[in-house]
Amino acid sequence: MASKDVATKKYMRNPVIFADFFNGLIYGGKQVIDWATLEEIDTSMLSIIPTGNRKSKSVQKFRDIIKKSIIMKNDKIFYAILGIENQSDIHYAMPVRDMLYDALGYMRQVEEISVFNKIDGKCSADSYLSGFTKTDKLIPVVTVTLYWGDKSWDAPTSLQEMLTDVDDAVRPFINDYNINLFSIIDCEQLPSFSTELRELFSILNTRNDKTRMYELVQTNNKFTNLQRDTAELIRDFASVKLPRKNSGGGYNMCKAVMELKQEGIDLGLQQGIERGMQQGIEQGIQQTHLRDIKNITNKLGVSIDEALKILEIPENEWEKYKSMLK
Repeated sequence: MASKDVATKKYMRNPVIFADFFNGLIYGGKQVIDWATLEEIDTSMLSIIPTGNRKSKSVQKFRDIIKKSIIMKNDKIFYAILGIENQSDIHYAMPVRDMLYDALGYMRQVEEISVFNKIDGKCSADSYLSGFTKTDKLIPVVTVTLYWGDKSWDAPTSLQEMLTDVDDAVRPFINDYNINLFSIIDCEQLPSFSTELRELFSILNTRNDKTRMYELVQTNNKFTNLQRDTAELIRDFASVKLPRKNSGGGYNMCKAVMELKQEGIDLGLQQGIERGMQQGIEQGIQQTHLRDIKNITNKLGVSIDEALKILEIPENEWEKYKSMLK
């Protein structure tokens, strides 16, 4: 599982893929986020949290991928900190986990602004304690949980879903937190991607329905020449063998999927032959027992029960043979 986590982080960290993912998810495929403007941010989220009595506790968490982005829209510039948390397995406490990541992201900004303000002498008496002035603003933090597993996501997607029974009078005072979940296997319609994310997510979306997978690869010729990192993720998450590199330098995953189909057909035929052979053996044994029972009852003049005992046939099969002798 560790190798899958490393592979997904490496793949989604690619700035072209990263920008395409958020452009497809947020902007319907429009190229609003330019991959060239993305700025990598240290994934280590460290903050010092006061615990009382002049004591404090350090909290450090490591994000999967986090980048600062510039968004150009209607000749206006916006900034956002975008993060991806890759999940190969379902995480039943994901709302709390993502909430902590986002909180630490905002805390880091406050701390950095505070240090700058104090050094630059911008703090008044009212703002000196926090270091954060009335005019200071934070950059929004957006975290998306990207779920790669083959089982439908059945974990909570909000903090409220994780809480025990709540007094109705108390509920309005509880702040909720919703995660941004992108579950590949649960997508009814994938966003509009312009990179190989489209082929990758499409085939992973159909991995539990081999017929749909076969039809998919036959309707898109891009599957015949995928890059290695895309092909390897298909291999890891859809259990498709990685073919040899083709003459174009890519990997023909259409051929690999069709070979998987043929293997399934061959396996089905083999299992059918084995079942048929087993059924034939069982029928042969039954016919032999029936013949022996008739011979013993006729020649020895004993009852069918006595014949069954002589042949040492298990008692749980006696009724079956008696009904066949009627």
